[in-house]
Amino acid sequence: MLKILELHAATNPQGEYVVLENQGLVTINLKGYALCSEAFLMGDEGRRADEMYVFRDEIPVKPFQRVVLFTGYGDNSWLPTIDGRQAYCAYWNRASGMWNRSSELLVLHIAASRHIGHTQALSVSA
Repeated sequence: MLKILELHAATNPQGEYVVLENQGLVTINLKGYALCSEAFLMGDEGRRADEMYVFRDEIPVKPFQRVVLFTGYGDNSWLPTIDGRQAYCAYWNRASGMWNRSSELLVLHIAASRHIGHTQALSVSA
């Protein structure tokens, strides 16, 4: 279960971040989790797309490991923390701050998805 531990909102995207932690008892796959503003619940299509970050990489996060999403620029990687553990650091690569203008922050998880394969056109001869 991925939970928000801390939000550091800022106008400068390089100083803005959200700290998440796997508070469950099993390793989770980060792919399919999303952070979004209240726009997701309000149905505001324009804001919804702009104010949602979806984790797309298959990253295993063990129980009590942390994930830090930085709004600014950088390269995604595991980095050591000051307490000697590892945290996965992801970067949104946005040019402007995000969370300082939102009143609510949500963590979503896509519980199930299904890949629909490509279909091939059949040629019919007469």
